[in-house]
Amino acid sequence: MVGRHHWRSWSRLLLVAAGLAVPGCWGSGDDAPREPVAGTVTLDGKPLATGAIRFFPTQANSFGFAIEGGDSIKNGKFSISREVGLVPGTYRVSIYSGDATAGRPKGVAPGRFAQVAKELIPFKYNAQSTLTTNVPKGGLSDLRFDLQSK
Repeated sequence: MVGRHHWRSWSRLLLVAAGLAVPGCWGSGDDAPREPVAGTVTLDGKPLATGAIRFFPTQANSFGFAIEGGDSIKNGKFSISREVGLVPGTYRVSIYSGDATAGRPKGVAPGRFAQVAKELIPFKYNAQSTLTTNVPKGGLSDLRFDLQSK
C-alpha cells in the first residue's frame, strides 16, 4: 500500500509540474498585441556570424505595454515570432557579438575564472546604443542594421 500511495504522489507532482511548464512553451502568456520582427545584421558589409539583438521600449506605447524582446543572430539573420514578439512602438536596439576565440590566458587552470569574450561590436551599437526602430502594427520582416566596426 505504501508503494501505491508513493506512486500517486509522484504522478500528481508530475502533472502539476507539466501544467506549470506548458504555458511557457506556447508564447508569452499575456494579451499584449505582439508582432513578429525579423531582419538582418551586417558588420563591415558581412553578415554577423553570431550574436544577439535586444529591443528596449523607449516608453509605454499606446496599448499601455512596455515589453522588451530579442533574439539570437545567426549568419546575419534574426527572427522573433509573433508569440513572443514586440508590441507596436519605438525601441532602442542593442546588438552584441563576442569573440569566442579569445581563449584562456596561459597558466590559468580550467574553471578558475569565468572567461569573458571580447565584444566585437562597438559600444555605440550596444551599451551606448543610439540605434532605434519603430515596430508598426503588422510587424517587420525586413529590418536591417548595417554596422561598422570603426
